[in-house]
Amino acid sequence: MTAKEVEFDKHPKNSEYYISLDIGTTSVKVILFDNFGKMASISTHEYSLYTPSEGIVEFEAEKYWKFCLLGIKEVLSKSGISKKDVKSIGVCSQGETLICLDKRGKVLCNAIVWMDSRSKKEAHEITKALGSGAITGQLGCEPAWPITKILWLKKNAPELYAKVDKFILVEDYIIFMLADRFVGEYSLYASSFMLDIYKKDWWDDILNYVGISRDRLVILKESGRVVGHLKSDVCDETGLTAKTVVVTGAMDQTSGAIGSGGISSDIITETTGAALAIFATIDKKPSIKRCSIPIQCHAIADKYLLINWCPTGGMAFKWFRDTFFEYEQQLANEQRKDCYDVMVQSAEHIPAGCQGLMFLPYLAGGAMIDTGYNSAGVFYGIGLHHRRGHFVRAIMESLAYILRENVEMMTRLGIHCKEIHSLGGGAKSLLWNQIKADITGKPIVTMRCSESAALGTAILQSVAVGSYGDIEEACRNMIHKEAVIEPNEEATKLYESAFSSFLSLKSKIMQK
Repeated sequence: MTAKEVEFDKHPKNSEYYISLDIGTTSVKVILFDNFGKMASISTHEYSLYTPSEGIVEFEAEKYWKFCLLGIKEVLSKSGISKKDVKSIGVCSQGETLICLDKRGKVLCNAIVWMDSRSKKEAHEITKALGSGAITGQLGCEPAWPITKILWLKKNAPELYAKVDKFILVEDYIIFMLADRFVGEYSLYASSFMLDIYKKDWWDDILNYVGISRDRLVILKESGRVVGHLKSDVCDETGLTAKTVVVTGAMDQTSGAIGSGGISSDIITETTGAALAIFATIDKKPSIKRCSIPIQCHAIADKYLLINWCPTGGMAFKWFRDTFFEYEQQLANEQRKDCYDVMVQSAEHIPAGCQGLMFLPYLAGGAMIDTGYNSAGVFYGIGLHHRRGHFVRAIMESLAYILRENVEMMTRLGIHCKEIHSLGGGAKSLLWNQIKADITGKPIVTMRCSESAALGTAILQSVAVGSYGDIEEACRNMIHKEAVIEPNEEATKLYESAFSSFLSLKSKIMQK
């Protein structure tokens, strides 16, 4: 577990403040923003997932709240602002992770994390019984979706299942702990396989099939809506006033789209974090019949997102660090440096295309529409001339190839991308940004605020409490670009054949 403090510019005396709780797969970040999009303070707490056997991925759900509460107190202490100036708290979180509560609101078991694949059999059963579930916006039922895990619990842990009063997701849990309300929002449940994204209501067919009633689920609202005021015990522990309101946020990737300014259809946003996520905003109600990419509800009312992902995108980079840079990581920790910088340096002088070395980043199976959960990671084309730097760059290039593949798919669906907004830890690497620009042939735009998901949640809060009239106005005032990385034409031409080779390798491997 680590916590860090970051120094920021001074804030005008008339600033209003919003606290964003960003609950990711491997960390909780609590960030205090002002109404100009500047961070006043940040607290980060990292944690490890519980993976006792193949396919099982869990986490102690109570710790999500523990780290949120600790982070709130830390950012308030570090910032030195008056607590009465904090207008609201909002949450953005990982999607799909399931939490089970009893009638007293107590956690019954570990949270089943989104990448847990124990419910493969149940996912297949649901698909066979109800089809691909087109009205959910998905192209099939995957074991990541919470409904499959609920069915798994019903079959494999009936005593536990019978005790469950509420099946909720991470954002819902934190809202409950803050405001004592069981409220969720559409963007988070768009990947649950329980939501009719067109009616914005629960899909009764799946609820009836699994055998769960609506009263075991949350009440659904739009993102950026006031839920209620902070509970008195939270006020007592944090020092915040009872006037501080709790606001519905969004699924982290959706919130990141807002926080990076990706609110129009000519911008594609990608996040290279633990997972690689690629998404684009669409203004019209989509037709799943002609769409080759999953559709989700946007955090902006009446808009939708095309979103695709690779579960172990950035996590593949972390796996390589932990496995092949152990000494460098230990040394970096002692010197208070970042081992990722050492890895990137090893790849800087490797030529584009890695001299024939390629990588498929499916270390925990795939979730892209044309792969699947039985996919595997592969290094291909290894020769005696390859060094560690080649492998590092091959990982970086593989995610850029997947990004280009999705940009081309979205283009065929009528999304005419003028630039790609890059988020997540991967966006901090100039080399990686250049690789993405060269392979896609599109400008890569990074943001001054590296915490775009949390900023997106702050933007939603700013509109909810009346600081701004709408999302567009809030974005104009709170989002600031950092850099634009243009593609290198020579490198783009060189990558054409490498990209074709990557697609060919992927196709052959996936057929096995």
